[in-house]
Amino acid sequence: MVLHGQSNPTSVRKRLKSPQAPNADPSNRENGKSKFLRPMETSHFLGVLGLMLVVFAAVIVIEKQLPTPLKIADEAKNPDRFIAERAHNILKKLTKIGPRIAGSYANEVTAVELLKGEVQEIINNAHENHVIELDVQKASGDFNLEFLDGMTNVYRDVQNVVVKVGSKIKSPHCLLINCHFDSVVDSPGGSDDGAGCAVMLEILRVLSKSPKILRHNIVFLFNGGEENFMPASHGFITQHKWANEVRTFINLEACGAGGREVLFQAGPNHPWILETYSEEVPYPYASSLAQEIFQSGVIPGDTDYRIFRDFGNVSGLDFAWSANGYVYHTKFDSIEHIPLGSLQRTGDNILALAKGMAQGHQLSEVDKYRAGNLVFFDFLGAFVVRWPMIVADLINLSTVIFSLFSIYENIQSAKKTDDLTTRQYFVKLSGCMSIIVGSWIASIITSLLIALCLNALGRTMSWYARPLWIFFLYIIPTLLISMAVLLLHSKYYNHDLELSPWTLFQLYYDAYQLIWTLILVFGVIVRVRSSFIAMIWVFFASLGNFLKSRLFGKWRDSKWLLMHIGMVGLPFVQCFYLIIGALYLFIPIMGRAGAGSYAEFLIAIMVSMLFTLLFSFAVPLILLVRGIERIFSLLTGLFLLSLAILILTPLGFPYSGESTSLAPQRFMIAHTKRTFHDVTGAITNQKSGYWIVDMDINSPHTVDRHVPEMAAAELVDQDCKDYLYCGLPYLVPVLTMLWKTHWLPGPEPELRVPVSMNVVGRESIEGGLRITLEVDGPTHIDVMISPTLGVDLIEWSLNSKKPLAGPLWNGRNTYFIYYAYGLKRVPLRFSMDFKIPATHSGPVMDLAVSSQFLFEPGKSTKQFREFIAKFPSWTAVSFWTATYESWII
Repeated sequence: MVLHGQSNPTSVRKRLKSPQAPNADPSNRENGKSKFLRPMETSHFLGVLGLMLVVFAAVIVIEKQLPTPLKIADEAKNPDRFIAERAHNILKKLTKIGPRIAGSYANEVTAVELLKGEVQEIINNAHENHVIELDVQKASGDFNLEFLDGMTNVYRDVQNVVVKVGSKIKSPHCLLINCHFDSVVDSPGGSDDGAGCAVMLEILRVLSKSPKILRHNIVFLFNGGEENFMPASHGFITQHKWANEVRTFINLEACGAGGREVLFQAGPNHPWILETYSEEVPYPYASSLAQEIFQSGVIPGDTDYRIFRDFGNVSGLDFAWSANGYVYHTKFDSIEHIPLGSLQRTGDNILALAKGMAQGHQLSEVDKYRAGNLVFFDFLGAFVVRWPMIVADLINLSTVIFSLFSIYENIQSAKKTDDLTTRQYFVKLSGCMSIIVGSWIASIITSLLIALCLNALGRTMSWYARPLWIFFLYIIPTLLISMAVLLLHSKYYNHDLELSPWTLFQLYYDAYQLIWTLILVFGVIVRVRSSFIAMIWVFFASLGNFLKSRLFGKWRDSKWLLMHIGMVGLPFVQCFYLIIGALYLFIPIMGRAGAGSYAEFLIAIMVSMLFTLLFSFAVPLILLVRGIERIFSLLTGLFLLSLAILILTPLGFPYSGESTSLAPQRFMIAHTKRTFHDVTGAITNQKSGYWIVDMDINSPHTVDRHVPEMAAAELVDQDCKDYLYCGLPYLVPVLTMLWKTHWLPGPEPELRVPVSMNVVGRESIEGGLRITLEVDGPTHIDVMISPTLGVDLIEWSLNSKKPLAGPLWNGRNTYFIYYAYGLKRVPLRFSMDFKIPATHSGPVMDLAVSSQFLFEPGKSTKQFREFIAKFPSWTAVSFWTATYESWII
């Protein structure tokens, strides 16, 4: 055997032969090349696969664990504890009101009176050591919001119920705790965010009855307009009399119902906030990975955290329930889907955190503790690991050095045993690294091909209602392809080396370790805080290398396998814990990401990528296994059998209306009147019907059998070229995400409130023209503007001054104003300054106004409700009446 013509064949074979390796047997040579039998029994490898399944199941069980809820009867024995049953009772009262749309009587009067009553009762029974103040704020203003396609949010008379708990100390420093009591159309808002408000009221009660004096004040903000894209929190932090006292905040949100609240945003800066969290809360669930994912914009959502951070210049913490995201923003977001254990867990955590912050010294000196950011993550919900970025850099760089040292040790060992030079070793190592990356790419391509076949067969999103399908459709093929590529590569790439299985395994093990090391180095360079994932893999892989080479080099039996499992087991468990959290979040999101999201392909790519990384140090074990045919036959058979079941049985249906396993298909339908004017103001076109927003890739024809009218729905295409925002009443600027919609001709809707737009002023200004508009209509109105080519919208009379541009339409800028008011009808009046070239003639802009009737009276006609009633039980339909009217000015 000769490596690059440098070694004596006989001597190298002798040196490569492990003392514990089985004797050579010509009848068991692979392709006449391998000198030794593979040492691992097939049953041992199957045992490893079985252990993985046990880990998967155990982590899922741990992830779902909730504390035992306390009942009101337990209060006497737990005087300073959060009582979940009382919070549940408050939530029951709040959700009984029904949907609480900002601007509706339910939200502006009924809900406000309920909250005021609960707070007043708490004040009446508070301990004398506390000074509690109640204030109801009405706020008006506007601000630019760089969310979705970007918009300017204009609000009038939004309400906040604000409670301040202080003492005779009269501290000028406050902790702010925020929730919102409004909800989206058709949703009772149980989890989003009624539960957060119920938790806050119970925390307020516990604090008020305790004789312990708070060192600093706590402000409880029950805001009435988050679902209007955060105007109420903006009104508080920019205008309220207590806003200047706020030093940090806790925001309670939800993108699911129940489960564990995840800390998914922290800071910016102020590491003491996270340190307080990790020291105080009894049930931690936090990760800087979640923060980086959310702030990347991958998740289509935003919270009041952004408002406090950007407009109040305050740092804080953002919590949200993320489990069971299927009910989020639907009629199913009711109290029935919120376990008492979830209320108890969140209440215990936030109460402990609030006490820790309010009693801490940092609130009075926040600027002193401003510097720095933390890397943080919890281990299986047991405790939080956190360290400053500078410490993270030291740990990461030390781990990189340790990794390189352990690989260097292997190089030195190869020199002694195989007469291999450093260059020869790295040639083989780089080849192995390349094929590992190639195996990842091959796995992803295979998953995409599976997704393509499912799309062609019309069996997409089977994993939506039954996430277990992901295991059979994408995880098993990912493992199969990864192992197959490594086996083929080891056979043909190393044909010039008659290496023992142990040497082959070590070569690929080092390759995986070096790839993770490079990932870690990259993370350090670009300042990725979630680099802790790569660090864990690299450290334990390096430690395993070190122990095997220095202490247990002669182990070649089951003890070696146990040590290998022990070394890579902890990062495997931690990473699967993070993966399962990500899947719980992303799978329901695919049901509301729009028909243009290609959900099947996104899930295929995501799962394949995550599990190729997860299987990093398990895949090379296949190089040690005898009887690999049994393993491949078993896994291939499982995949093919599951594919047949999915295609041939109802188990592949993607939706469920069962109360115990809800996974409804979402529909958003607006009964719409559309009117288009030309440059003279004359009406050129009018249409009435149902605008159907396609929320997932299967929409809208899955319901044709139940709703025959839907078969006539036509894809909206040409209108998107001809009219601003497709000539459709978009409630918010989500055209880039929800661009695929359908139109179903129908009767004209009844409008309870007249909608009007009037040009009330035109005046020449230097270099251009000022146009003043007044728009009037229901509580929710949108104004869309697109200056003609060559004309620029440079300023307007709104407080934001500088207009925020959105996506281009036919090469022209677009601007979106989202306007909402409270109970009292207030027209929107504003002026716009256009810069117009001297040579320009003709229209200045396209203008469109849409109105949204989101609650009764005026939300729907009897005919519209009869149409909606036809939709099957496994759907969740949000519906309202809208108008769209456009002009060329």
